[in-house]
Amino acid sequence: MIRILQLCSTSDLGGAERMVLNLAAALPREEFEVHIGALIGSGALMARAAELGLPNVHFHFSHAADPVGTWKLVSYCRQKRIDVLQAHGLRADAVARWAARLAGVRCIISTIHSIDPWRKTPHIMLDRATAPFVTRYVAVCEAALRAAKDREHIPADKSIVVPIGVPAQKIPREERSSHRSKFGIPEAAFPVVGVLANLREMKGHLQVVKALPRILEQNPDAIFIFAGRDDSDGAVRAAAEDAGVAHAIRFLGFVEGTAPLFAAMDIFLLPSDWEGFPVSVLEAMQAGVPVIATQVGGIPEMIRDGQDGLLIPPKNPEAIAEAVNLLARDFALRAALVRSADARYQTNYTLELMAQRMAELYRDIVKNT
Repeated sequence: MIRILQLCSTSDLGGAERMVLNLAAALPREEFEVHIGALIGSGALMARAAELGLPNVHFHFSHAADPVGTWKLVSYCRQKRIDVLQAHGLRADAVARWAARLAGVRCIISTIHSIDPWRKTPHIMLDRATAPFVTRYVAVCEAALRAAKDREHIPADKSIVVPIGVPAQKIPREERSSHRSKFGIPEAAFPVVGVLANLREMKGHLQVVKALPRILEQNPDAIFIFAGRDDSDGAVRAAAEDAGVAHAIRFLGFVEGTAPLFAAMDIFLLPSDWEGFPVSVLEAMQAGVPVIATQVGGIPEMIRDGQDGLLIPPKNPEAIAEAVNLLARDFALRAALVRSADARYQTNYTLELMAQRMAELYRDIVKNT
């Protein structure tokens, strides 16, 4: 039995946390005992882990260098005889490397989820100082790995790319009308465009607001779904009101489960300024919804422009409007993109593939460390 602690910086549910839960559920339990941990946050991750029957612990860090929280983490690793500690996020990385060392954990994995252009000199220096403790770096895409190599100078022989995989889910299209009604979308609305991301500046919601007048000129019945926690303190909604387009947006907040959202929408849009390897794009590919996304981070690795979706430049409302209007009027293009995206998902990005690749990695590092 290989005992793994998946340690997340936050216990709020985002792309990284959903990836951790999916992976933990997919690994064979007769071979791997997966624990879920988090340093800060609401505890939603713990609740979901408990539903899956996974041991879980919230360390309740009050700040990044919390000595009480760090000692709890060390003690937990010792008590549970953790073999592999895999960290997700800057906070988890900074704490896990020292704590795992103190606890005698055999293998430490640092997971690179994004290109993280916001990292400053102190973050980089801390990462380099603790790098000798890391057994292996696992990046979710080539773009994230390149960024980490350029910034932190991580060695090539200690790094690997394992693309994220997402589980197949049934999309309840037969209940499309009822889901649209639940989300406040008129029956005649078209196109219904979904943006599944927390309302943060880098996710590009304000660019959508700026694009909406051009979209409504050609598609007056268009409705946009903004599904995600509002981290803008109402700034996005206020901008929509000021631009006179709030009537065309449904601010849903955090929505539990994405299948009803995909059933309700005609087009998926992710207009981020920067990204890693967004789970929502993979989910849209699997769900049979045509994708428009910005050409940033690892997105061009999963989406080939004009084949599996449409790629547009970031921070460009004109490009958003042009892409949405194009897909709205071209049914054949939408259908072709969906077919190609589904085949690409099945070949490269299933949850089973990710679990197989990670299982092989865990076996290898435990055997050779």
